[in-house]
Amino acid sequence: MNNKLVGWSDICELGIEEIDLQHHYFLNLIIRLEKELGNTDDHVYKQALFTELGLYTHFHFVSEENLMYREKYPELAKHKEHHESLIDGLNRSKLRFEKEQIEAVEVIEFLYHWFVQHTMGEDRKFAEFLGGAKA
Repeated sequence: MNNKLVGWSDICELGIEEIDLQHHYFLNLIIRLEKELGNTDDHVYKQALFTELGLYTHFHFVSEENLMYREKYPELAKHKEHHESLIDGLNRSKLRFEKEQIEAVEVIEFLYHWFVQHTMGEDRKFAEFLGGAKA
């Protein structure tokens, strides 16, 4: 796989420590998922990896939304819709992968795209609202 973002870098930083730490861990989960899906034929293990990713994603989104709520972010409802859409996309990708309708590389590409687009786009808007976004 040839992704421009293969690990954490300063460009990922939003300047909000709590969110940056969670994003860093989330990216590490994607990287680990990419490696592990390519290294195992164990269906149970693959399921467990997707479960871990899904649970962490849910945790992160709730945590982020709570922070937005506390800070009275005016775009919270729209941001929650983005999160719901991303969860739906993750669930669809997982099901299609399990049914062997798509390859692991397609799931990983979806996740990298999702991470970059959402973090650099939607999450950066919140950071700018707080005055914390890095240029």
